[in-house]
Amino acid sequence: MKKEKIIFYSYNLDIGGIERAILNYIKYIDKSKYDITLMLFKKEGIYLDEVPKDVKVIGFNVCESKNVLIRKMVNFFKLLYFSIKYYHKFYFSASFTTTLNSGSILSRKFSKNNAIWFHGNYWDNKEEGEKFLKRYQVKKFKKIVFVSNKSKEKYLDMVPDTKQDLYVINNLINIEEIAEKSKEKVNVIKRKTTLLNVGRHEEAQKQLHRLFQACKRLLNEGYDFDLWLVGDGPDKKEYEHYVKKLNIEDNVSFWGKQNNVFPYYKLCDAVVLSSNTEGNPVVFLETKVMHKPIITTNVSDAMTEIGEDYGIVTNIDDEDYYLGLKRFLDKGFKIKKNFDPYEYNKNQLKELYKVIEK
Repeated sequence: MKKEKIIFYSYNLDIGGIERAILNYIKYIDKSKYDITLMLFKKEGIYLDEVPKDVKVIGFNVCESKNVLIRKMVNFFKLLYFSIKYYHKFYFSASFTTTLNSGSILSRKFSKNNAIWFHGNYWDNKEEGEKFLKRYQVKKFKKIVFVSNKSKEKYLDMVPDTKQDLYVINNLINIEEIAEKSKEKVNVIKRKTTLLNVGRHEEAQKQLHRLFQACKRLLNEGYDFDLWLVGDGPDKKEYEHYVKKLNIEDNVSFWGKQNNVFPYYKLCDAVVLSSNTEGNPVVFLETKVMHKPIITTNVSDAMTEIGEDYGIVTNIDDEDYYLGLKRFLDKGFKIKKNFDPYEYNKNQLKELYKVIEK
């Protein structure tokens, strides 16, 4: 049987939710039906070695010269080269990392059957939204995939008369990887009730100041617990300084970027997410698979995906988040539903194949 050629364009394969999401897609998509290519804006990252051998990886390898003229010329000719080489050579193409101009352009060159992924909410008002849609030429895509219903609703507020095909597909779970990696040991000693945050260290979205401030209040009130942070990002140094300023460094540990986060999940008592905005957080899925409760702000589809079954959902404000952590430390949390990751993946893949097929 002839296999159809499909291609995804993404940023890189370093730590992050989008990076883990695309890795899971290319692992689980039916290889007997599809010949998969992954194109990376930067061919780098700790997950590169985990790409299946039967998936072709192409690097756009953006030029980052400090000379503006050289940088623009080199990247222009890269775009031209790939546009010509792969023009309409694929059955399906997708810009998986939404905010890449090169991904937007090339994905529409590679196939008439194209899609762009929305991993979150990218604007706060109509003016910002119009600029975003124009910059990434979103309306020129045949299909749009949203990772949450909230994100799709926001798009329809901006483009109520769209003729594009719109889909909502959550991220996949690498079930076998989680089972295997969670068995590994890490050189970490759990001392007491432990909260875990996994993700990028970037204040604009993740709002870790909210988490640190809540922890400071609770520690001052006599609660005894540790906070672990696994991840890295542009604000990591500032976060470390802020923790010292709050004088809570004895209870807060920064474990940095980890190729295997699951032993930390296994050791912790609960996962914490304090963001202002998220697409479809990978940690929602990972906490369910690892059978850990999560204390999260009401981002993405938290009310339906977490609700009162898998954790505590708070308002997106400092006071309510503090109260959510306090509630967990006072009473704990018993997970009320069994989560079937195999059935979940099966349903998401079924929706993904609808997007791929013409």
